[in-house]
Amino acid sequence: MKTRFLMLAVMMCMAAVTFSACSDDDDDDKSINVPESVVQALKQKYPSATGIEWEQKGAYFVADCWLDGKESNIWFDPNANWLMTESEIFWNDVPEAVQTAFGSGEYANWVQDDYYFLLYPLQPMQYVIEVKQGNQKYQLFYSEDGGLMNTVNVTGKDDTIYPPKV
Repeated sequence: MKTRFLMLAVMMCMAAVTFSACSDDDDDDKSINVPESVVQALKQKYPSATGIEWEQKGAYFVADCWLDGKESNIWFDPNANWLMTESEIFWNDVPEAVQTAFGSGEYANWVQDDYYFLLYPLQPMQYVIEVKQGNQKYQLFYSEDGGLMNTVNVTGKDDTIYPPKV
């Protein structure tokens, strides 16, 4: 009986030490000061955006939110100018021309990881297919008609897609 009690007491102490070492996510709140003009620009551009969480990437303010059932990142500059919207999509949402181009391209046998579409104020929409093979990871940027516009090696790097410099 003493052995069971001792083992139970030791296990409870270990659990208490383990859980007390865990951080509370609420303590990790990295609140940033988003200018009201940026908040209003988001509301005006995307009034249906939900679950909005802000982060700052360099000089940019990024609203991580949901748009039309898609996880999206909406980028603004400090002057509240909308620069880009990146939305995660499924393979079935990728236009057939892009699917065909990818399927006949150099990376067709790589493992497909993620898919995005990118909207810009002045540039045409782009589609991004992230692919992996072994420890290599690439982002393939396609035009809506299936033209491969750019290939970016993001192996071991930050794979954030930034707005183009104007």
